[in-house]
Amino acid sequence: MNKKIGIFLKFTIFTVIFYILCFIVAFLICDEHSSYTRIFMHEFYAQKNIDNLYLGASHVSHGLLPSLAEELTGESHFCTGSAGQTIEASHAILKQAVKTHKIKRVFLELDFAVASYPAAKDRRGFKADYIIAKHLRNPAVKFGFLFSLSSPEFWINSILPIGKDKHMTLHPKELLYRWKSFFNGEYFNYVYHDKDAEYGGKGCLLDIRLVKDGSFMNTYDEFPIDVSIITEEWKNTVDKIIKICKDNNIELVLYSMPCSDFYLIEKGNYDDYYKFCKDFVESRGFEYYDFNLANEKYLSLRDSDFHDDNHLSKQGVYKWTNFLCDYFFLNKLPKEDMFHTSYAKKIASQEKKIYGLVLKNLTDKKALEIKPITNCDDFTKISYIVSTKVNGEEKHLYTGQDTIIQLPTAQAGEVRVQSFLDGMLQNDCTTQFSTLF
Repeated sequence: MNKKIGIFLKFTIFTVIFYILCFIVAFLICDEHSSYTRIFMHEFYAQKNIDNLYLGASHVSHGLLPSLAEELTGESHFCTGSAGQTIEASHAILKQAVKTHKIKRVFLELDFAVASYPAAKDRRGFKADYIIAKHLRNPAVKFGFLFSLSSPEFWINSILPIGKDKHMTLHPKELLYRWKSFFNGEYFNYVYHDKDAEYGGKGCLLDIRLVKDGSFMNTYDEFPIDVSIITEEWKNTVDKIIKICKDNNIELVLYSMPCSDFYLIEKGNYDDYYKFCKDFVESRGFEYYDFNLANEKYLSLRDSDFHDDNHLSKQGVYKWTNFLCDYFFLNKLPKEDMFHTSYAKKIASQEKKIYGLVLKNLTDKKALEIKPITNCDDFTKISYIVSTKVNGEEKHLYTGQDTIIQLPTAQAGEVRVQSFLDGMLQNDCTTQFSTLF
């Protein structure tokens, strides 16, 4: 018996020492000194009160500006969106939130990309989950979340501070920058650094990059939304969120953030997702607010209100925050005609336009393929001017209606495409090309 106790004690001491060493190593090499998730989770625990909690992925972090919303509504607001956040992570954040704060209202963003994630047992990467789990303070919430993420083969990796998908780095420059942040106080003062974005506080990122009006462009075809792959696990987790809200007398708002029309038309079947969400949400006794179907006389977003095809820029965040507060809190906007009955009807109601261009290099043909993303069915009204820029010299290449344009051989540089509808300039896009091989 004494021998077994001795073995048990040695094993326990070894495990504790090993865990402490892993924790120290993780602290030294974890690349998160200016992670906005780390920063907003620090702020989250420092709040005296959170009236309105926003859950979701990066659409949420690039959505509401809490400081402006608080000025407009007189209530407190907090965003907990993080890059690639899974529905399970949103559920875990809410479980932590109700143990920490008295929440009045929860806004859960239903992003089709998140809804399309594989079930946890089928995933092989957990970076977006681990960064949330790291900052959950309640042990039952933290370890319940970690053990629910995957099959037992990943459990050791999940509970150790160091491991796969734990945001580790061995890059000398990044390590030096992290260690420097310990000494200059930036790490402990939770300073956010990004040359292209500002931190608006309480989980809000303000991207100063923006899409110039008329310059939406892609270099590949987007895949349609496949609602058939939305898992029962996703549905069940949303149900768990609904239950937490009901058990804690929290009002729940289920909504979808606006993406660019360029992005959704390129997808080609957004109404499939809208119908799925509407049916799902209404079957639970809630109203579904999909602001991709919002009437443009109330919510009109320009290209420059986005910093990419599905995230708002700084000016878009300000516009969206004002709109959301007017609609949900201040009753300044009507409820009866806010939404079109389908996304297709919304697009059909707009004037004919070209929302952007898909420009694909056809390397086998040494040519450029142009695909206009448009609500105009008459392609005879669409024309292009194409030019190239090689070694600083710009040359006209083509004017007309063809969509397959031969590129100059044995060259590399930029190709510029201007699109016209009924002779009116719609888009001005530039991409790289190479015919050297």
